[in-house]
Amino acid sequence: LSDEGNAALTISSIAASGDFAQTNTCGTSVIAGATCSINVVFHPTQVGIRTGTITVTDNAGDSPQTLALTGTGLGGAASISPASLTFTGQLIDSASSAKPLTLSNTGGASLTLTSIAASGDFAQTNNCGTSLAVNASCTINVTFTPTAAGSRTGAITLTDNAVDSPQA
Repeated sequence: LSDEGNAALTISSIAASGDFAQTNTCGTSVIAGATCSINVVFHPTQVGIRTGTITVTDNAGDSPQTLALTGTGLGGAASISPASLTFTGQLIDSASSAKPLTLSNTGGASLTLTSIAASGDFAQTNNCGTSLAVNASCTINVTFTPTAAGSRTGAITLTDNAVDSPQA
């Protein structure tokens, strides 16, 4: 920040918005012809393009001054396909053949897997491990073992470090 005027620049506030924070060496005033530094840090809360501003409020005629900020948040992003599985009729207490789901990391950073859990009358095994590299995929095999007659529902729930965790 530069004071290009003939008098001291009195600063009321320096504020960051969006996924940005700031620290500065400006204090409450900058003498004529002097400069101070505003350091900006980006802490993305979501994957993708994030925007914000630095706003300086002072005694200059054009106050407040704003500076547009842009950053790209990178993170693991889980993609599961297909989006659902349908099993044919199965004898009660008898396990079906496994049907595969593919878990892919479509994000810009490693996907850390905390858990993969099945609910209802469903079970899963997988070869995913605890981390999935960018553009990597693994397989979740799902089996159905009905405990009662009729339509049965359940879910595979993935808990990970993606912004939209958990996924089902």
